[in-house]
Amino acid sequence: MSEALIIDAGNTRVTAVSWPGASLEVVGSWATSAVVAKEPTVVAELDDLLAGFASAMPVLVSVVPEVTTLLREHQADLVEVDHRCELPFAMAVETPAEVGPDRLCNMAAASAAGYRRSLVVDLGTATTFDLLVDGVFIGGLIAPGLEFSARSLGNRAARLKAVPFGPRPLAAGTDTTAAMAAGAWHTGIGGVETVIAGLTQKYGPLQVVLTGGLGFHLAADDRLCDPEWTLRGAAVLAGLCP
Repeated sequence: MSEALIIDAGNTRVTAVSWPGASLEVVGSWATSAVVAKEPTVVAELDDLLAGFASAMPVLVSVVPEVTTLLREHQADLVEVDHRCELPFAMAVETPAEVGPDRLCNMAAASAAGYRRSLVVDLGTATTFDLLVDGVFIGGLIAPGLEFSARSLGNRAARLKAVPFGPRPLAAGTDTTAAMAAGAWHTGIGGVETVIAGLTQKYGPLQVVLTGGLGFHLAADDRLCDPEWTLRGAAVLAGLCP
């Protein structure tokens, strides 16, 4: 199995992991805003990391164009994972070039795992629901992320403050903070559960896979929860594994 450095550039963080490994090792992590701003310390750390993995294949899965541009400038032989890769599934979407590389990775990981019928729910800055039906990627849904929504309400409403996202009792809040925290949790988790149930009813039995930083909140015995799912899909699309 080939050695690689996989860099996952999301809207919130840029994370680098070493491949292969049963448990992928995080070797670098930065705020995406700091990378986009080309903060000198961050750029130096990226350069040091790339130099330290000079013998490894550099693989990038990015939803942030500015990060993609920066990595191209600093790594000549960068392997970019996107719709132009050899995909292990058929596509039934109108504009493949507009599908986020992370979503393609999620579908690739499902295909590689042998799931011909799968719903991958990625709970990060955005919440995405992507469907593989009989080996065909038929598209999905995109919604604001659970934590992002809770934070945005506090940031945009004049008399409200942002609250942390996490489990709360289903009960009336006795103050504004408690009311917001309970509302964010129950409408967020409840909304995702409703979508999962609705898609399963519409398309039939599906293997549900949860990934992203908040995926563990919806864990259940009949669901696979893997925070490294997107990275595994990137390895598939880069030709690092079957």
